[in-house]
Amino acid sequence: MAEPMVANAPDRNYWPLTRQRGLRRRYGPDNPLTPLIEAGGLLFSDVCVFANDDFIGTLNLDEWTTGGDAGTGAAAFVAVAGAPNGKIRGDPGTDDNASTTLIGDVEVVTTNRRPVLIGRIGTNTAVANSKFEFGLIDAANNAGAVLVKATPTSNGADYAMIVRDTDDSTSVDLVCDGTTDAIQKVTSSPGITFATQTWYDMMLACNEQKEARFYIDGVFQGRAVRGPDVTTTLAVWLYTETRDDADTAELDVDFVRGWQERVPFSGNAFTT
Repeated sequence: MAEPMVANAPDRNYWPLTRQRGLRRRYGPDNPLTPLIEAGGLLFSDVCVFANDDFIGTLNLDEWTTGGDAGTGAAAFVAVAGAPNGKIRGDPGTDDNASTTLIGDVEVVTTNRRPVLIGRIGTNTAVANSKFEFGLIDAANNAGAVLVKATPTSNGADYAMIVRDTDDSTSVDLVCDGTTDAIQKVTSSPGITFATQTWYDMMLACNEQKEARFYIDGVFQGRAVRGPDVTTTLAVWLYTETRDDADTAELDVDFVRGWQERVPFSGNAFTT
């Protein structure tokens, strides 16, 4: 049986503690080889970095694909000129329920490898009457992964998503769904008051038991237990949608980071 995850934000990943203990037993904590092997061998060999973008310069369309159901005055996700440290912005436009999307070009993430995804996002304009999603998804959908957040119901088949949708509430919550299990919404606690022109660090961590945990600004917010099927390949997903006929749904993204274990905690390591 796989080792359980801890409910705290990880240093690198939800990696088994036995691996670190075994390394220290083999070489000793005071041996200068220990930190070198721990940092070099584990970080670079045992981990697959599936996303690492500060969005400096132009948006790399070899790594990302833009899309959506654009409305009047819409703009696909694109790098913002002169932004300190780099950032991108997507604008679905002014038509009700118009959207703009960004998805990683390759689906290489599986939750049986305990992926961790972190992003820094915010909105430049009013936060009323809008929807955004940030997480992992099996395929792009112009209407988003989550169809209705309140109930909830899905457009997507397999995903784990941090979602805010004012058609439901102003809360930033977690919604997960899988081909095998039914959709589940977890309300954030203690939650945040999402404000305009404010950066928020969003973190999502999944495991091979279909658990998904999410954090906002380093604070644990909740746990879902019906996540994506663990061998379904997923990609990074960013989505913003207008919930009225005004320009209220711009979404800015400062950076995205994602990593997972190279060897899965369940299934055939070669084929899954």
